[in-house]
Amino acid sequence: MNFLAHLALSGNDEELRIGNAIADFTRKKFYSNFPEGVQKGIYLHHFIDDYTDQHPLVRQMLEVWRPMQGKYAAVVNDIIMDHFLALDFKEYHQQGLEDFASNAYASFRRHWELLPPKAQNTFHYMENGNWLLNYQYQIGMERSLAGMSRRAKNENRMAEAVVQLNRDKQFFKECFDGFYPELMEVTAKQIR
Repeated sequence: MNFLAHLALSGNDEELRIGNAIADFTRKKFYSNFPEGVQKGIYLHHFIDDYTDQHPLVRQMLEVWRPMQGKYAAVVNDIIMDHFLALDFKEYHQQGLEDFASNAYASFRRHWELLPPKAQNTFHYMENGNWLLNYQYQIGMERSLAGMSRRAKNENRMAEAVVQLNRDKQFFKECFDGFYPELMEVTAKQIR
């Protein structure tokens, strides 16, 4: 799962949301530097990633991505799942996507001093480009995938993933629709 899903799965707890958002920007030895609620969010992020990686529907998606995307199949799949979530956000979340995105950016600003420098940099660009809202649009995905492609250390075809998505969209959407409600359920139990 990418940023939108991790944030949406955090419920209304702001510290949990911050931890879930910064988990990939910090290392385990620094977890104790954060407030307890942020630490819980970091662990929640890893729980979500582990559950996602092991799910049979996600594995099916990765097998379809792998011939074109190779080792970047999971990265592409995460962004595509955020796209499907953004398209049907109101179905999965109480808030509309635009309000949700605005509230997420406001949370980052309120807790700016807690964010690792790389997270601050990313979240600055995220808000300026309104990534969370723009995941619903093809151009938003194209920009996200092109940016990931440029930052990747190895040669890749991430920027071409939208072509494959358009060809196999029904398959990917059905997999997402089967997977995401299960992820919501297990994550809600984890938060309790």
